[in-house]
Formats: sequence, C-alpha cells, structure tokens
Amino acid sequence: MAYHHIVVATDLSEDAEFLLGKGAKLASALNARLSLIYIDIHRGGYYAELGVGEYNYTDRTFSERVKNMLNAIKDQSSYPVEEVIISRGELTEELNRAAKEKGIDLIIFGHHHDIWSRWISSARQAINNLNVDLLVIPIAK
Repeated sequence: MAYHHIVVATDLSEDAEFLLGKGAKLASALNARLSLIYIDIHRGGYYAELGVGEYNYTDRTFSERVKNMLNAIKDQSSYPVEEVIISRGELTEELNRAAKEKGIDLIIFGHHHDIWSRWISSARQAINNLNVDLLVIPIAK
C-alpha cells in the first residue's frame, strides 16, 4: 500500500525529533505529504483523575508555547513538513477526526519500553481505536 499523507504524533518530548526523522525518511521514500500533530489530552477524563491538571485554554501563552515547540521540531526535519496540527481532547477521537478531515492514511507513534507505558499506553489505545494505519516505533532509553 502506498501512503499519501503521513502524520507524526508527538507529545512534545525529546523523542519528537527522532520520530519525525523516521517519518521524514518514509515520506521521502513514498513521496508522501508529511505533517506533525499534537493532541492536548490534559483537559479532563481519566487524566484529571490521575492528578494531571487541566490547562486554561484561554491562556494564549500556552497555545503560543505549543506552536513554538512544534515549529522548532518541524524545523529539524530533513523533509518538508506540510502542516502542524494542534488539537485538544480525547486522543483517538481527535486523531480519527484529523485523519478523516486531512486525508491522513498513516499515523506514526512512539512507544517507550518502561513501566509507565505498560500501565498507560497511548500506542495501545491507538491500536485498539484508530480507523487508520498506525506505525509504532519503539523508543528505548
């Protein structure tokens, strides 16, 4: 299958450039569009129950900081990043919505091999709920 629009999902961690590099190589080989996506999941639900506070979404400083961080990651890409997508809400719902709206046919995720990722895994959640192909890249520390 040939992919036409690849998106790299990031949590703004130090692994973002590594994952974007993998996405850039694949997009270059397939002559596909490449985008970067960040979903702010900290607005409620089970994350709030875990003690992760909610952000004030009217705080322009937070939005500007996220945009600046994503643009810095984007600038490190060896392949042109067509779009930086920022969304808020439940991870898989927002990824499915973005995939449908933007014609994304492959989402690249990173997965850490640590104790926290065994308990709370975004990749596992994505595997079970996304309606688009998913490439999970192991991240070893």
